[in-house]
Amino acid sequence: MDENELVRRLVSIGWRGSRAVRLGPGDDAAFLRGGLVLSTDLAVEGVHFRLDWVSAEEAGFRAGAAALSDLAAMGAVPEALLVSLAVPGDPSLAEALQRGVRNAGDRVGVAIIGGDLSRSPGPAVVDVVAAGRARTVVTRGAAEVGQGVWVSGSLGGAAAAVAAWLAGREPHRRARERFAAPPDRVPLGVALAADGLACAMIDVSDGLVADARRVAAASGVMIRIATDAVPVDAGAGDLNLALEGGEDYELMFTAPAGTESRIRALGQEMAVTLTRIGRVEEGTGVVLEDDRGRHPVRSRGGYDHFAPPDTGGIP
Repeated sequence: MDENELVRRLVSIGWRGSRAVRLGPGDDAAFLRGGLVLSTDLAVEGVHFRLDWVSAEEAGFRAGAAALSDLAAMGAVPEALLVSLAVPGDPSLAEALQRGVRNAGDRVGVAIIGGDLSRSPGPAVVDVVAAGRARTVVTRGAAEVGQGVWVSGSLGGAAAAVAAWLAGREPHRRARERFAAPPDRVPLGVALAADGLACAMIDVSDGLVADARRVAAASGVMIRIATDAVPVDAGAGDLNLALEGGEDYELMFTAPAGTESRIRALGQEMAVTLTRIGRVEEGTGVVLEDDRGRHPVRSRGGYDHFAPPDTGGIP
C-alpha cells in the first residue's frame, strides 16, 4: 500500500462532512466557514531530518516553514502557529526546536500560541499547526485545459543535500541552505490568489512530478512539463533531483492564458523567479516532454513515506 492509498483510507475513517467546513481533506489545508484556513505538518527525526545533518534549531525552522508553505499554497494569510513536541529527556532539544519554529513564524509575522509536549523514547517529533485566513482559497482542483503551468524559484537543491549526506559527503553550500532554510512563499501565494493569477496551486514538497500528479488528479486533466524549462537549483545540477527530489517548498500553479506578463511582473516585484514549465491538457497524469518527445510518467515520481525502503528518500 502506498502513501496515497493509506491517506484515502484514513480520510474515509475520519471525514464525515461538516457544515462548518467549506473544504475538507484532500488539499494543502482545510478551509472553514468564516475564512479560517488550517494545516498541520509533521516532522520526524530520521525521516524528515537528522541532527547530524542540521541543528535542532534548523530542524524546527524547517518544520515551521513546511506548515506555513501549506498556507501559501492556499493563498491564505498566516495568523498563528501551534507546536507539539515529543523529545527524549534533554530539555535543551525541545527548546532549540521551539526556537526554530518561532524563527519561521517571525519570518511571516506570526506567533506560537500554544501546543503540547511529551517525552519520547526517540526519535524527536515536531508537529506544527498553521492557522491562517482567506476569503477564498486556491485549491488543487481548478486547473483547466489551456492554462500554463508555472513554478517559483528553483528545484532540487534540498534533495541534492540529502543525496550528499547519504553518500557521506558534505553538500554544496547552496544545497544545504535550501534544505535547512526553505523559502518563504507566503507573500507570493497570497498575491497570486488575490490577483486571480493562480487557478490551481500546490506547494512542491514531495517532488515536482508527484505534486503535479496531485493537481492533475484533483482537476481531471493532464499536466505536460517541458523538462528543459524546469529551473534546476544551482546546488543540485541534476534534472532528476529537480523533478523528483522534493523538500523544495516552492509553489507550482496553473494560470490562464494571457497572464504571462502580469505573472512575470509580480515575480520581479517580489524578487522571485517565476518560470513557465508546461501546460494543462486533456487527459490524465503527468507527461514529461524533451527533445526526444513525450514520456508519460508511470512511477510515483517523488517521495512516498510508505514506499519500499530501497526506493529512495531520507532513511
